Amino acid sequence: MTTRTSEPKRSKGQLIARALSGAWRDMPPPLTLSESELRLITPALLRSGSGALVWWKASRTNSELRNALGEFLIAYQVQILRAAIHELNVHKVFTTLRRNGLDAMLVKGWAIARCYPKPCLRPYGDLDICVREEQYEQAAGVLKQSATRNVWVDLHRGFATLDAESAESLFERAMAAPVRGFLIKVPAAEDHLRMLCLHMLRHGAWRPIWLCDVALVLETRKRDFDWGRFYGRDPKQRNWLRCVIGLAYELLQIRVDEELRVEYSPAPRWLVRAVERRWSRWFEAEHRDQALRSLLAYRFEPVSALEDFYFRFDPLRATVEVNGSFNRMPRLPYQLAALARRLPELPGRITNLLQDTEIDE
Repeated sequence: MTTRTSEPKRSKGQLIARALSGAWRDMPPPLTLSESELRLITPALLRSGSGALVWWKASRTNSELRNALGEFLIAYQVQILRAAIHELNVHKVFTTLRRNGLDAMLVKGWAIARCYPKPCLRPYGDLDICVREEQYEQAAGVLKQSATRNVWVDLHRGFATLDAESAESLFERAMAAPVRGFLIKVPAAEDHLRMLCLHMLRHGAWRPIWLCDVALVLETRKRDFDWGRFYGRDPKQRNWLRCVIGLAYELLQIRVDEELRVEYSPAPRWLVRAVERRWSRWFEAEHRDQALRSLLAYRFEPVSALEDFYFRFDPLRATVEVNGSFNRMPRLPYQLAALARRLPELPGRITNLLQDTEIDE
C-alpha cells in the first residue's frame, strides 16, 4: 500500500513565480494553480502590473479558473487602452524630437513591451528616453514647450543611470523599431538585456514582470546574440548578470538551450529567497523619504516594524548598493555597510519629516 504525500505548501512568492512562468510566450504553459492559490496572490499580481500576463496565460490554456479571472480580464482590457495611448505618445514625442534635430533612444517600457505577443501584456508608466549629453538641455526644453508637455517622459542625460557603456557606442549599435509608420531607436538586444537586468537589481527586483522581461529576451534572442557584448568588461557585472539568468531559470523556468546552458550560473539560494520574499509582500522600498514614516507607523507593531526594516535593507538591494558580489557568502556585512552609507542622510530625513508633520497639523 502506497502513501500519498501532499505537495509542500508554497509561499506567495513561489506561487507568483509559478503563475508567471512562461506567460510571456505566444503559447504559454497551463496555469497550474488552484483557485484558492490564485485568489491568495491576486492582489500582489494586480498591484505589480502582472494581471494582463496572468489573463493571457490562463485564458489560452485553462478553463477551470474562469471564476477567479475576472479582475485579470479587467486588467488586460485596461492595458489594451493604455498601450494604444502609449504608442501614440511614443510617436508624438519622437516626431517632435526628430523635427528639432535631436537624436534619442527609447529604453525599457515600450521598447520591451513591443517584444511581447501583445504590447498590452507589459504595462509601464513613463517613457524612458535617452539623449546625448550635449543635447539634453535642448531636448528638455523642446518637450516642455511642445504638445508633448503632458506626456510623462523620464528624460535621461546619456545612459549613466542605466548602463556603464558610453552613449556613443550604445547609439552606434542601436536598432530601429517601427511605431505607427515611423522608425525610432531602441537599444541593441545585448545592450537592452543588460540594462533590464541591472535596472531590476538596482531596484530590488520588487516587480516580477521585470524578470519576465529578462526571460522574454533570453528566449527570443537571435542566433548571433553577442554574449561578450552583453556581459561587458567588468567581472563583477558579469557575476550579477549571470545570476539574473540563474534567477530567471530558478523562478520562471526559462527554456535553457545548449548555448544558454553555458552562460547559465545557478543563483545563490539567498538571492532566490530574497526575491521570493519581496514578491510575497508588496513592498516598493526605493523611496527613502517614506522609510521613517513607515517605521513610525509600525512603532506599536514590532513584527511589522522588523519586516519593514528588513525589506529596506534586504540582501539583494544591500549587495547592489555597496557593489558587492553575488556569491554564497553571508549578506550581513553588506547589509550593515548599506545601512552605514545611509546614516548621513538621517538628520535631513528627520527634519523633512518634522516639517511635514507641522504642515499637516
